[in-house]
Amino acid sequence: MDTARANRAHIIWTSIALGFILIASCLTYVFMSKVSGCRISIVNGSIIESMFSRKYDHPISQEHWLLKARGYNQTNDYLIWEDEWHGYRNKNESVLDHTKMSMIVREKGVYLVYIQVNFQLDPQKITDSTVELKILVYFTSDGEEQLFAAAQDTQVVIDSDLQDAKLNTFLLMKMQPKSQLSVRVFPSEFVNCKPQPFSSFITIIKWADNW
Repeated sequence: MDTARANRAHIIWTSIALGFILIASCLTYVFMSKVSGCRISIVNGSIIESMFSRKYDHPISQEHWLLKARGYNQTNDYLIWEDEWHGYRNKNESVLDHTKMSMIVREKGVYLVYIQVNFQLDPQKITDSTVELKILVYFTSDGEEQLFAAAQDTQVVIDSDLQDAKLNTFLLMKMQPKSQLSVRVFPSEFVNCKPQPFSSFITIIKWADNW
């Protein structure tokens, strides 16, 4: 029964991962920084084939999470998260640190990371006809934080009403135990955290122990 449940869980999460990969083809461009202990790979056909042909003879990892943004830190513009769903059997466990701004990886492996941030732009508070939307992903290892990747887009403000805008990014990352991820957004004051059902969220799925 446990094996069947684990297999079903794997199928569900693999399907979600494939969906993220397909979405990634039309996402805004991603800038990559060289970060010690962390790697990023372009998602292509070979990676997809490897994902679906991989044999899972060991227990499926519990490292898969869905977190939604509930606000941002007004000092440094980091998003503040809350658990929506995770793979841990103990529901009291969380991948978040005490600040709720960083996610801490427990297992070494390759992770699929998808981030979506919705903005609700208020033309009354924007002086220009355009606004730059940005997502900055930070990676922390051995206490050192570095910019790992970023996505950005220029949004045209077309009228005087509130205007919805969306920015997302997809990453394939190799991480070590206790590696941390955190996300900054700009302009943070326009981030929409109201559930629709998930206006702004991050999902992280471990799909392999190595490349």
